[in-house]
Amino acid sequence: MSITAAWQVYDGRPGSGETRVADTPADVDSLVVALSRGTSGVARIEHDTRPHRPHPFTGEPAADHLVMACVGDDFCYLYHVDPDHDPGHPVGDPASPVYHSDSEEFPAGSGIPVETLATALKEFLATGQRPTCVDWTPAYP
Repeated sequence: MSITAAWQVYDGRPGSGETRVADTPADVDSLVVALSRGTSGVARIEHDTRPHRPHPFTGEPAADHLVMACVGDDFCYLYHVDPDHDPGHPVGDPASPVYHSDSEEFPAGSGIPVETLATALKEFLATGQRPTCVDWTPAYP
């Protein structure tokens, strides 16, 4: 099993990005370190064993799930949706601020420690399912 993460890199070069495949828990740790760089954007993460379905606009095969993760200044942020779960964010630290990126917004109170993000992504790698190591709250209450 593996997960593939892709994200924009904001280093002054147009269209710069990075893609990583994680096959092991150590690979997930390296992925989280890469996302911790101040130039890394929000990663879109796919699990290789989950089914695909036709994309509603293009008809091309698309993952049946969406996981996004990012690392802010003091907190990490996570998003998950799949056919069995509505869109959600972890119940995080109430002191965590809203995190804005160029394409995503994570609500205040959904920020989690870096160790928790790593644990959640390792669980996702191992199971292909929404991580149970965090409690979830609806993304759109």
